[in-house]
Amino acid sequence: MGAPSAAVIGANLQAGGGMMSAMTEAGTITVTARVAFGTKDVLKAFKPLFKAERERARKLARSPQWDAAGLPGREAAAKRAQWAMHKEHLRERGELVDTLDVLVTGGVRAKLAERGWDHAWPALPTQALIPGRWPGSRDGGWPEKLTVRLPSVLVTTTLSACWHTSAEAIGKLRDWRDRYPDALPTRPFRSETEDKALAEYDQLAAQVTTAGEIWRAAVTRGIDSEPTIRERIAS
Repeated sequence: MGAPSAAVIGANLQAGGGMMSAMTEAGTITVTARVAFGTKDVLKAFKPLFKAERERARKLARSPQWDAAGLPGREAAAKRAQWAMHKEHLRERGELVDTLDVLVTGGVRAKLAERGWDHAWPALPTQALIPGRWPGSRDGGWPEKLTVRLPSVLVTTTLSACWHTSAEAIGKLRDWRDRYPDALPTRPFRSETEDKALAEYDQLAAQVTTAGEIWRAAVTRGIDSEPTIRERIAS
């Protein structure tokens, strides 16, 4: 899938507890996910693991296969470039998890693969880029914000997959809002008709997958991978 359009990059798109801001360093987009209380404290325990992984990578870079010391300039530059590519491949395969960004990136890739969404998707329509939450988004229960930088292509794929698999339900939710403009789930006394209307809303909302859901699931998957990272470091 190609690079994201300028509209995607600068949209400050919020989608169900996830926010995408402007492009940062080359090839990445900053994503802010809303997560459960205590998540950030849990992730603090990963800092020593990331440090250990970085040290493991430095040792690997000094191995005969990748060491550029003593080589002529051109050969040294080529060797360093080859190592950089190899290190990225290790990260993509989950064999090197040396930053929080890498941890969550691996989780996003895994979640897309589980859903069969790891392929090219049609472009996002303009209506998907309008600031604000998509119809069907749930904004409660996620009090913490976690900000990471993810590969731009991965972010674009996630947003496109979420939108195109949810578009039919999103359209029906907009029709629902036109039919029931005053329906409020928090109203203490509701009529039977309103209760049925809100049940219909819940049924449609359950068919909407937001980017925020994917980010949260990716963070959870990353946290669950802690034993694997520790085992690799200890070996």
